[in-house]
Amino acid sequence: DDVAHDLRTPITRLRGAAETALQSGGDEGDMRDALAECIEESERIQIMLNTLMDVSEAETGAMRLNPQKLNVAPVLDEVVDLYSYVAEDKGVSVATDYPAEIFALADRNRIRQVMANLLDNAVKYTPEGGSVLISAVRSGEDVLITVKDTGIGISGSELDSIWDRLYRGDRSRPERGLGLGLSLVKAIVGAHRGRVEVSSAPGSGSEFSVHLPA
Repeated sequence: DDVAHDLRTPITRLRGAAETALQSGGDEGDMRDALAECIEESERIQIMLNTLMDVSEAETGAMRLNPQKLNVAPVLDEVVDLYSYVAEDKGVSVATDYPAEIFALADRNRIRQVMANLLDNAVKYTPEGGSVLISAVRSGEDVLITVKDTGIGISGSELDSIWDRLYRGDRSRPERGLGLGLSLVKAIVGAHRGRVEVSSAPGSGSEFSVHLPA
């Protein structure tokens, strides 16, 4: 039901753009604009469906993982470099605190996906002048990776719901997104036999903690 509801909007936009093009009288500029809008909406639908498939595969154990003794530090470096320009444009500082070598049993590409989603959210929901800190430490039999921000925070009533597929809280609706990032994070971490937790409060920022087997 949730998928059908969320697909209705981009499909309606796509159809509307196509109908507008057909009614444009053959004006080349209008036709090109309509085609560009159709492509954008179809890509949005494709991303949504691919992400839902990833979540489903991870939750059912069908996701193909290539776990190896992975130095997490270079993966975190890559993700920070990727989002540094976005953060800089928004006036958000990103700091790191982890050793040059810290190993976990993990699939490189999938853990990179997890950290990219978490950092993307942290930057997206942190206002100008705020900060994000990514840290990693060995904690017993786990590697603990945390992403802490000074953003808008999450209310207590929403903390359990944020992991649900396609869930978007009231405070997140102004931001563009599919509502699938955190459900994918939880599913991938779970497929690694790990866990992810969050602590947050409105106006006090959020801290996401990823536990991976060392």
